[in-house]
Amino acid sequence: MSHFTVAASEETFRKLFRKVRDTVRASASGSGGGGTFRYSWEAGFELRGGTIDLQSSNSVRISELDVVYTPLKLRLEIDIPQVCIGGFCIIPKPWPWSGCLLRAPRICIFSANPDIVVPINLSGLIQSEISGAFRIRTRYYTSPLLSSTVSYLDAEDRGQPSEWRFYLDPIWLDIDPIDVADTIGNILEAVITNAINGLLGWLPGWARDVLSWIFGNIIGFIRRILDIADDIDEWLSNLLGVSIGLLDWVLTIVADYFANRYPILKIEDPYPILDYDGALIPVKVPLLNMGVNVADTEMVLTADVGATL
Repeated sequence: MSHFTVAASEETFRKLFRKVRDTVRASASGSGGGGTFRYSWEAGFELRGGTIDLQSSNSVRISELDVVYTPLKLRLEIDIPQVCIGGFCIIPKPWPWSGCLLRAPRICIFSANPDIVVPINLSGLIQSEISGAFRIRTRYYTSPLLSSTVSYLDAEDRGQPSEWRFYLDPIWLDIDPIDVADTIGNILEAVITNAINGLLGWLPGWARDVLSWIFGNIIGFIRRILDIADDIDEWLSNLLGVSIGLLDWVLTIVADYFANRYPILKIEDPYPILDYDGALIPVKVPLLNMGVNVADTEMVLTADVGATL
C-alpha cells in the first residue's frame, strides 16, 4: 500500500490544465511555390478555451481547444508571362526597297517580376479546434545543480529542486480543417481583380481587346495560374492546410508542449514537511515509486515514502 496519496478533483485538474494551455505559443515563417506563383507566410498561434473530461480509462479527454492565429499573414506573388502587342507594319516601303515606313505602336505588359503582389492578413479571422485524448506520464527531473558539493537543500534554495513531473502524453490528436469564410475568398478575388485593372487601365481600348482575345479572360487566366477551379475559398484553405502545412505544424507544437515542455503538475522531491525553523533544517521526505491514476471525477497520485530527512 502506498504511503502517500493525493487526489485532485476534476475542477482542480482543469485549473492546472489552463495554466499549461496559456503557456503554449509559437510562431514561424516560410515561403514556397515557384515559377509563375510564389508565396510567403508568417504565422503564430495561442490556445484558448477547451473542455476537460477525466475518463475512467485512465485518460484525459480534451475537446474544443481553440487555436487562435496571431498573426497569420500571406503574401502572394503572381508572375504573368510578358505579352507584347502591336509593332506590326502599317505602311511598308514600296518595292524595290525593304522595310517599313509606319508601324503600329508596340506595347509590352506583364514585364515586372512579380506582376501582382497580394498581401492577405488573416490574423484573428481563421480559427481551428483541437480535440484529443491524453495519458498522464510521470517523469523524474534531477536538479542539474546537484553534485558532490551541492546538496538537495542548496538546489532548493537556488530555485532548482529535483521534482516529479507529470505530462499530458497524447494518445491521439485531431484538428479541424481550416474553414475560410466566403468573405475572405471574395476579398482575395477583389484584390486580384483590382490589381489586373491597375495593370491594364492605362492601355488603349484596342490593346485591352487584343489581350482579352489572347488570354480569353485575364481573371480566368490568373485562376488557371493559381490552379483555382470554382472555389477560391477551397484553394486558400488548401494553400494554408496542405501546401504550407499549417495544421500539421500546430499539432506538432501542441503535442510537444504538452508531452515534453510544460508539465501539468510538479511535486518537489524530497517533499517538504516542515520548513526552516531558525537553525533547524527543514524536514523532508523522499518520494519513491510515484504513480498516477485517472478516474471519472479525480486524478489520484500515489507514492512510497523513503527515510525521513
